Amino acid sequence: MRFLATAKAMRFLRERSRMVRTNNLRVNDWVDGYLDRCMANGNAVTVLTQWCISKDLEARYRQQGGRFVSLRKERRIFGTEIPKIAEVFLVNGFKVNWWVTFNRSYLDSGRISPELEDSYKALVADLAQPLLEQGWLLLVDWEDSILQKRPQPNQKVFTSPERYVAAAALGLEVKRHSSWAREEAGLVQTDEELRRDVCLQIACEAEEGRLLDGDDAPLGEFILIPLEVPERYDFFTLLAPGFKRRIAAVLPPYPWRLKESSS
Repeated sequence: MRFLATAKAMRFLRERSRMVRTNNLRVNDWVDGYLDRCMANGNAVTVLTQWCISKDLEARYRQQGGRFVSLRKERRIFGTEIPKIAEVFLVNGFKVNWWVTFNRSYLDSGRISPELEDSYKALVADLAQPLLEQGWLLLVDWEDSILQKRPQPNQKVFTSPERYVAAAALGLEVKRHSSWAREEAGLVQTDEELRRDVCLQIACEAEEGRLLDGDDAPLGEFILIPLEVPERYDFFTLLAPGFKRRIAAVLPPYPWRLKESSS
């Protein structure tokens, strides 16, 4: 038997998931069980949302006239979307610790200057401030505050990606990344460099999935409420097959993308 509070919260999450995206990843029963455990033990529900800091912010900075101006979708994330979800937990008796982490690209080619990064993070922090003051939202750097180091690739996956990833899937990822790198990020790289970057990123994602889903996970047990589509976490499952069971895709994706938002 589920707690009534769990049933109410899960009904909301599943309805939100269907609203956010057609054919969205179904919220797994693991999340129901996790909420039950939190309620039974008096533990806070831990939520992780990763906020991407990557190269396409450079193009946005230029297009916005040498500054960052908040987008409507960014304002909605902190003004209505996150508060609405957190309220469902809180009114049903759950405590909440919601971590929003700034995550840099795994790749050198995807990173931006510290000055530009600080400028963008200041914008996000300003939008989040009212929620930070309430105490249940935490805004931190993934590398600097949580890992205290740069993410590293799993060497087995990096050196032998074909043992872990089907050739067709690897080819699709190279194609996707190449399109982003050349058309959105404005990178000039050879096909060989792009493929190496993809293999490195996959190996880093595999290692991060293993870390987050393991017994020594930095945040313990948690629900992942992503700001990217769930498919972007496919490679997290290479060393942690059950990783995606913790995903509740209930936020509109990619609020930082200029071309998909209006100010």
